[in-house]
Amino acid sequence: MEDLSKHNFSGSTGDSAKDMDGREALIEDCLESLFVAFDSGTAEGFLSPVVMLVDCEDAVGAPIARSWEGNDAVDAAIMANAKDAEELDNIPATILIRTVSFVDGEQELPKWFPYLHESFSQGPPVDGFYVVVISFGGAGIFTVPMSARPS
Repeated sequence: MEDLSKHNFSGSTGDSAKDMDGREALIEDCLESLFVAFDSGTAEGFLSPVVMLVDCEDAVGAPIARSWEGNDAVDAAIMANAKDAEELDNIPATILIRTVSFVDGEQELPKWFPYLHESFSQGPPVDGFYVVVISFGGAGIFTVPMSARPS
């Protein structure tokens, strides 16, 4: 698989398989932060938290991030990310990670992304948690196994 972690994640590649690979690479790049968000959701009392990973620069992710955090906060994060990445060849995606309850994810996300309904209808994962990645012009749902927790 091509190393997509060095690429800008915003926007669809036009190839659904590559888009899913990119979303998966984004999860791998953010794995530690995803576990922190999962643990935070559990501490808040969410049963089977769902972690949302939103690309703030993506055509689909940006409106969602802006509705949650506000335009000023998202613009500031994008500018800070670009400044931090001045020495890099490519600017990595500016992401927002938020945890929601399984029930909220199951009820709300299929309204925006009907193709996620089937995954949610199977119930929460037994030994892991769902991560919904909104990037590459759409969304994908992945199960992160608890065994993937960074040490």
